[in-house]
Amino acid sequence: MKLPFLLLLCFCLIVEVIGQTTPVVVTTTSGKLQGTDENGVMSFKGVRFGQPATGPLRWEPPVPFISAAAQNATTLAPSCIQQFAFASSAFTQSLFNNPPPVSENEDCLFLNVWAPSSDINEKKPVLFWLYGGGFVFGTGSLPGYDGTSLAANQNIVVVTINYRTNIFGFPRSSDIPITKNNLGLLDQELALQWVQLNIARFGGDPDKVTIMGQSAGAGSVGLAIVRDIINTPFRAGILLSGAPVSSSPTLSFSSFDDFAKTVPAATIRNFTNGPLSGAFGPIVDNVTVFTNPIERIRSGATAGVPIILGNMENDGSVFVVGMTNLTAFIEAEFPGTGVTADLVRSLYPGQNDTSIIASVDRDVSFRCPDELWSAAVTGAGVSSVFRYTYGAVFADLQKFPGAGAWHSSEIGPLFGTFNRSTATPAEVTWSSTFQTAIANFVKNPEVSPAVNWPKYVAGPPAKTFAKLAYNGNVEPGNFVDPVASGSLDGPCDTLWNKFLDFTA
Repeated sequence: MKLPFLLLLCFCLIVEVIGQTTPVVVTTTSGKLQGTDENGVMSFKGVRFGQPATGPLRWEPPVPFISAAAQNATTLAPSCIQQFAFASSAFTQSLFNNPPPVSENEDCLFLNVWAPSSDINEKKPVLFWLYGGGFVFGTGSLPGYDGTSLAANQNIVVVTINYRTNIFGFPRSSDIPITKNNLGLLDQELALQWVQLNIARFGGDPDKVTIMGQSAGAGSVGLAIVRDIINTPFRAGILLSGAPVSSSPTLSFSSFDDFAKTVPAATIRNFTNGPLSGAFGPIVDNVTVFTNPIERIRSGATAGVPIILGNMENDGSVFVVGMTNLTAFIEAEFPGTGVTADLVRSLYPGQNDTSIIASVDRDVSFRCPDELWSAAVTGAGVSSVFRYTYGAVFADLQKFPGAGAWHSSEIGPLFGTFNRSTATPAEVTWSSTFQTAIANFVKNPEVSPAVNWPKYVAGPPAKTFAKLAYNGNVEPGNFVDPVASGSLDGPCDTLWNKFLDFTA
């Protein structure tokens, strides 16, 4: 049936008003940013904060980009060049890089800002996001990190950034001064400086910045806390699956030996994504990364800021797909330690070997580091520590067999960027619930982010370890189930912590 012309015209006008996009300009140290305002949220995408890290600036600390010129800030910028391990590239990209960014480029030091357009003088809290990817891939330009929902629903300002990864961000080269090897972390610091200088122009409060990251991004948050104690450019931290623990002070530069500064970026990318590539990531320089971050926390040499930290119930599932031989797994992961399959089985009663492998990976990589961090931070006098384990599982997020609440499956609910066409009503409710809890912490990190979520107290008797969204509980009033840490940390206390907590 055809609509009468006038009715059709009215309908089109209504649609135009509802989805209206208007230009908006904000003056910053990066220039006059020409962004958009849509449905009450301003967005500024592809904002250059660092000069192109190319040519003579490749493998150099980032240099601030300063401009007074007009800058188009309506399109997401290229990601930094990414590395995906040759053998598992397709699987990894299907989970963590899907849909992929528009392009990759060495010239990648850009950030994005989403801010409520109402009450711009209110000075709202700021959430500064750092992506995961094992320090070898990742980008702030993924659609999954779009800050629109958080800004609109939670009345906060959201910033996402790019930082260099793999050989471009962490070259591990003896030809480069040791203090210039962790370039990706220096990129993060420069972006935080940009926030301090400019975020008030977007209605954000530079004194109310919370840094949050997942996986390697969470590790980056932890490293920032460990190294920053004076003039800290943030007041709180959120670590989603990734607290840094002890690392060897012995440096290895072998992965860099086949490269030179004259090699084109495309050639380097082809090599690092091939079967002969080495490993790249942060190294101990005692400036950005320290051998034993936990000891630094205990000694009070770190930023004593409130934190949320936790792990996914099935953090390990994605990393051990197809592994069923527990003995082979233990021998590969803990060679020469005397740890046996039977000893490990005794720590996980009632589980088969396949399940145990995933549980060990979760505990060693995520849950046990969180326990050590939580105890160290509270022991150092920080009273606002909120520890969690995340149990929300939804059918449309089960991307591989046995996935469960897998590593990074909280991102869509947190940002509100999950697939609404396949989500259940419970999934929609959970996104709102979880997003609100995180935003509550960003707004006031000194108080509980949700009903019944207590501040963490180390030790088995206290029921302060928050199980989130287990057993289908996704409502604001029931999603937190506080339990004693000993009920979940047993394998850590019995065995794994001794491999994670040492002073070299």
